[in-house]
Amino acid sequence: MLEYLVFGVLSLVAPLLPPGLAYWLCDRFGDVAYLLLSRQRNTVRGNLRRVMGPRAEGLGRRVRRVFRQGARYYYDTFRIPALELEEFDRMIRVEGWEHLEDALRRGCGVLMFTAHLGSPALVAQILATKGYRVTTPVEPVKSRRLLNLMTRIRGSRGIRLIPLGPASTRELAEALRRNEIVGMVVDRDLQKTGIAVEFFGTETTMPAGPAMLALRTGAVMLPAFTWRRENGLFLGRIGEPMEVERTGDLRRDIHINTRRMARELEKAIAWDPEQWVVFQPIWPEMPDESSEGVAR
Repeated sequence: MLEYLVFGVLSLVAPLLPPGLAYWLCDRFGDVAYLLLSRQRNTVRGNLRRVMGPRAEGLGRRVRRVFRQGARYYYDTFRIPALELEEFDRMIRVEGWEHLEDALRRGCGVLMFTAHLGSPALVAQILATKGYRVTTPVEPVKSRRLLNLMTRIRGSRGIRLIPLGPASTRELAEALRRNEIVGMVVDRDLQKTGIAVEFFGTETTMPAGPAMLALRTGAVMLPAFTWRRENGLFLGRIGEPMEVERTGDLRRDIHINTRRMARELEKAIAWDPEQWVVFQPIWPEMPDESSEGVAR
């Protein structure tokens, strides 16, 4: 209930704040969170060390920036309903529209995958404002009221959101068969049922759902990522289609295509690791990356 009340208040206040003031407040809030949330701080540090290498310079400063980016991430999400349509065009520059159009012309739907990078919840709205039909699964939460609140905010421009669960696979497959877009954030194995792949040189698990859906429906897998730029602007980049490989062995095909998806994530995250807003451990904990090891 407390979380719902906090998020409810933020959803009312955020649209009223000028972006310049709001981002300044977000940075201060991020600094406080960085100091107080030691477990998340150590987790972000461990994740960045995987991405940037153990000798990365200024790691503490970079971790703090991730917390600032996280606060901005929430602000951007909460102000979605208040933005005018022309503001999306002013704020967001998208490269690679031709890749999306080419993929849709195939008639089998588009599975657009991304990461918690930049501000995907905000930038994705430009797809709906331009008339594309988009469905995306969202992480289920225990509070139904909180889920409804976040779904209403993120879906206010026409994106259809469905809770991730047993029935979501069928709904996503149906959207693809209607030649629509399915958007998925794939850098976390939320259901803990993913497939083991190498990611930044170390094995972890990633969701098998995107590759399985593409193999079942014939949908085009399309990498698409966002980055925050200066002065409240955003860059969205739609990559070339990731042609799905088929060997006839479904299990092997899922592994091959999930690994290829991971490579696309690696390239996008490495471009600006400080914008990768993930506060959960992505890799199994190594002995020298425990909280005590990181503190030392």
